[in-house]
Amino acid sequence: MTMTPELRSWYLSTLGIVQYIPKREESAALPFHSSPSDVSDEATESEKGADTTHTDSSNEAFSSSGRKVQVASMLELVGDNADRAPSLELDTSDHSIDVVDEPKPNTVELKFRLACWHPCDDMLVFNQLIPGEQPNQEQNVLLSNILKAIGRLPNDLPAPELLDWPLEHTVGESGDHSESGAKDMLSVFLDTRIRKYGVLWVLLMGEQPSEFFSAENKLYADLLGHIEEIAGGAQIIMVRSLQEMIEEPDLKAETWQTIRHLAVQP
Repeated sequence: MTMTPELRSWYLSTLGIVQYIPKREESAALPFHSSPSDVSDEATESEKGADTTHTDSSNEAFSSSGRKVQVASMLELVGDNADRAPSLELDTSDHSIDVVDEPKPNTVELKFRLACWHPCDDMLVFNQLIPGEQPNQEQNVLLSNILKAIGRLPNDLPAPELLDWPLEHTVGESGDHSESGAKDMLSVFLDTRIRKYGVLWVLLMGEQPSEFFSAENKLYADLLGHIEEIAGGAQIIMVRSLQEMIEEPDLKAETWQTIRHLAVQP
């Protein structure tokens, strides 16, 4: 994976590494050159007066002789070539080209927010959110109950980290808003957590985290209930989002069937 300077900076910041950013050098001032008109305007009135008489007489002589030479040359040229010059016919046909503006393809900017909880050392949980949204109380209670059922909540549910795409420093036309860029960002984030904390299980709740992290090119409906091993030795488990289970309580049983093997056995 090729890492851009922005993504590398973001990656180092997630590791807690302080980076030194050198101050930009001030651009060197460019030398100013006066225009010819400015220089001529600086001539003194005395210089102008001294040259006026001489210049006028010289110009008249030169202009008169110059016109005579020019007229003579034109007459000579016309006289020598009048008989040989071919007649020119003007093409009055319309050769204009109509430029048709091709319609630009409709591009939809990829924008999302994921909440990431780290309830214990060996597990991470991702749940998709609407951009700008915070997990509500009902979602927090449901997730707490799920984690308690599989023995992955030794304490209270911690506050989640919110991952927004696009990154703040890439906003604009020159920024990376692509899906591949989003996958690179999430891959860096997950790899950092796996290496730093020894994460073994990653619970992916909802369509976006499931499709972003899965190596299989499948739709969300086909990924539900699947378990994949990823780089670093951790395994990802794809289930319904918290919002889906709240809206349709029957989906809780489906999620339990997928994760019940994680429950701590007595």
